[in-house]
Amino acid sequence: MTLSQTYKQVRQQSLDFCKHLQVEDFAIQVVKFASPPKWHLAHTTWFFETFILIPNVKNYVYFNSNFNFLFNSYYNNVGDRVLQANRGNMSRPTTNEIFAYRDYVDEKMQEFLRDLTDKKIIDLVILGLNHEQQHQELLITDVKYMFGYNPIFPVLHEDFNLVNDKNTNLESSNINAGIYEIGYQGNEFCYDNELGTHKVYIDDFEINNYLVTNGDYIQFMEAGGYADFNLWLDEGWSWVNNNQINAPMYWHKIEDEWYYYTLSGLQKVDTEALIITKPMLLQNGKV
Repeated sequence: MTLSQTYKQVRQQSLDFCKHLQVEDFAIQVVKFASPPKWHLAHTTWFFETFILIPNVKNYVYFNSNFNFLFNSYYNNVGDRVLQANRGNMSRPTTNEIFAYRDYVDEKMQEFLRDLTDKKIIDLVILGLNHEQQHQELLITDVKYMFGYNPIFPVLHEDFNLVNDKNTNLESSNINAGIYEIGYQGNEFCYDNELGTHKVYIDDFEINNYLVTNGDYIQFMEAGGYADFNLWLDEGWSWVNNNQINAPMYWHKIEDEWYYYTLSGLQKVDTEALIITKPMLLQNGKV
């Protein structure tokens, strides 16, 4: 697959997810650490415009000169930015303008990629694509947070359930003590925190090659796991008590049965599925 084709595919994945949203969904920011969907769409586009097109395309014309301020995240070297907590305050630019922005930049990028041979710029484009894929993950979790705290538990898409993976085997692995070399050693893309190949000493240990299931976690809760300080480090125990944590995020006990919110709606907890949710705040153990 060419770089141009990969660019088109990755950019389309963001749009495919957003096809299931309504226009009212795009601007909502439920909490300061979650960004509105239209901000994700604009920010990932801003990356390509700011770091690829503007420095490398002669007489490049901005789609909108205000967007550098609106959609910069934390890149201090390219100017001021809107505070993260205020991203949901921007009813303008409209969602349609953001989609037009993406179309504009995508067209310019495809023209630019046609004759691109500079290895450093190619690597920067690949970084931008991985950056967009990171934001696709954020987009999913932010939308789930938004819908998960909506009292009617909206369905994004009936087939969009990311919490139904199950263990395929139940074995354990024994790791012998020794000196091991860690760090990325390939030639493809990686982030800087994966670099720096180095040796570490590891003692003997045994580890399961399967993950904790929802059923396992229910047993933990029923055994009083959230009430036994012996199972928690001090900081974790303080967090549990200060926030009245009684269950994972998105879990709700309804008529003595556990349900959890998924992007395909509120469903009974699948006890065999792997637990990948985060704790939520309940008031006195009630929904």
